Amino acid sequence: MRYVTALILFGLTSANWAATPEPSLPANWQTQCFGRVQFSMPAHLAWYNQQAESPAFYKGSEPTPAIWRGSYGRDPLHEEKVLVQIAVSRLATLDYWKRDTSYFKPSRGEAQERVIQRQLDEIKARKVALLSDQSEEANALYSQLREEERALEQAQQHIGKVSTDILWVSEAIENFKEQGRDTAQLEAKLAELLIEDAKFPTDDLFEQEYFVELNRPNALAISGPFDFSAKLWENGRIYTFQFGMQHNKPRSEQASLEPAALDFLARFRARAEHEIPTEPGVCIPFGFIADSGNEPFDFGYQWRPRSTPALLYRIDQPASSELMTHALMRFVPNPYPSRVRIDSFGPQDVAFGYQTGSLVGSQSQRRDPENPDWQPQQSYHLIAETGAQGAVPPVSFEMKVHDIDGEFPPFEQGQAEFKQILNSFRPLPGMIKAGAGQP
Repeated sequence: MRYVTALILFGLTSANWAATPEPSLPANWQTQCFGRVQFSMPAHLAWYNQQAESPAFYKGSEPTPAIWRGSYGRDPLHEEKVLVQIAVSRLATLDYWKRDTSYFKPSRGEAQERVIQRQLDEIKARKVALLSDQSEEANALYSQLREEERALEQAQQHIGKVSTDILWVSEAIENFKEQGRDTAQLEAKLAELLIEDAKFPTDDLFEQEYFVELNRPNALAISGPFDFSAKLWENGRIYTFQFGMQHNKPRSEQASLEPAALDFLARFRARAEHEIPTEPGVCIPFGFIADSGNEPFDFGYQWRPRSTPALLYRIDQPASSELMTHALMRFVPNPYPSRVRIDSFGPQDVAFGYQTGSLVGSQSQRRDPENPDWQPQQSYHLIAETGAQGAVPPVSFEMKVHDIDGEFPPFEQGQAEFKQILNSFRPLPGMIKAGAGQP
């Protein structure tokens, strides 16, 4: 009976989405968007901006760390394969973007190394075939192949050094020009390196890789026969997009992937942390993808607030699996041996914005056999989920005590705040408009 009631409420509330006014928020609350929904929470919980420290220096070619990753869309030829894997960096200067993209180019050196690697693979196969032949002729041929192998390995190492030197000298020339310094010696050195580089052949794969003009500042894109990559620097962050790069899936094809990638990039833009877009689409951290409202995606994000780092929050859209977490909470053994579960409740109906959701939770407390009178603060774990509404996929929202030795609010306070956040969930304005005419 409760299930039927929930369905009725679900239908009624969804029909009223477009007509329901924006909620009145308590003081110092902020609104975020994620996926196709928006929600509000106290500013002290500091969602994305807990990553807003000044960037540190990184060694070598280590890329600027990402604060978030997600997958969006479908490959034009393979429905089971995502279109693009997205990464958003922490705060980064333009110099960091230049450093990250210094190696972001069709690599002539890698193509030359692949040519030699194929020769090395052929020699290895011939050596293996000779192992069963103990004749003098076979031994002599094996020794000859080993010498050829050593020469190729040395050539491969030389190619790698030349490629690295070209990158470093090219970067030094740019830096000298910015500083107004003479670059004649560096340019002469670069010319020598390029002559040396031209001595080694490339493979067919390299001939099919090329830069693609994106017609936007601080943007690079490379199209390959099986993948497409792009890096943007906007609003102080680096956005990395990998198209066709999914393991154990069919290979993408350049003819269909490149147009799909360019279409996606034309629909993507950076956004301020609390900007709520009004057109249909999908929010990512510090970014937005405009679309028809029907493209699939898989986003999740977890964070520990600065104010209460002992708590861990997580949001998923779409929810990983409807009510699966509910079942797991009942059947998976307690992962914390030092805790004793003292209460487990749900699923129960809960206000999840303008529709009904489902909430489960548990409380636990540590025990010390040597001190039976010890009464530490109770830890807790809450998970809420709601179903899909039109083009808005299901959402799950979670809060749990991550560090039982840290400071966190008592259960009653934490649960009340959790439910208050849940009640602020609502579709993005563009999704309300897109679904206003649906039955």
